[in-house]
Amino acid sequence: MNMSERLIHLGLELPTPIHPLGSYRTVSILGNQLHVSGLGPFKDGKPIVGLVGADVSVDEARNAAKLTMLMILACVDQAYGLDNVVRCARLTVYVRAEQMFTQHPQVADGASDIVRDLFGQENLPARSALGVYSLPMGIPVEIDSVFEIRI
Repeated sequence: MNMSERLIHLGLELPTPIHPLGSYRTVSILGNQLHVSGLGPFKDGKPIVGLVGADVSVDEARNAAKLTMLMILACVDQAYGLDNVVRCARLTVYVRAEQMFTQHPQVADGASDIVRDLFGQENLPARSALGVYSLPMGIPVEIDSVFEIRI
């Protein structure tokens, strides 16, 4: 089953890939690695905003991480084709949260679970999940990632 078929099987749909919002590339290829810049969650073409633990619940933040991962995959597909991806090697998940918030890993699972479902449990990436004070546009989650690709 190719990646497009897996996405359909999982009931997932990729959004329209976002264009850079500044002076950077969304996707950069170096050898057999494809690096994706930090991206955030969009719904209906607009960024999702809020502070996790205040006006965004853990479940909502987890869903924001899921939407962000789908955006990452859309950008990867546009740049190189998902069928040419071997696995996701690394995720860094930034969670804009209240000072006492501690459930960063549960938020990050929204992204990791999609990677697991697409590439398999044995191909789960290395991951960091950390809290930050501020993110662009007030988004609750930003994720940057590294994929291994077939060259």
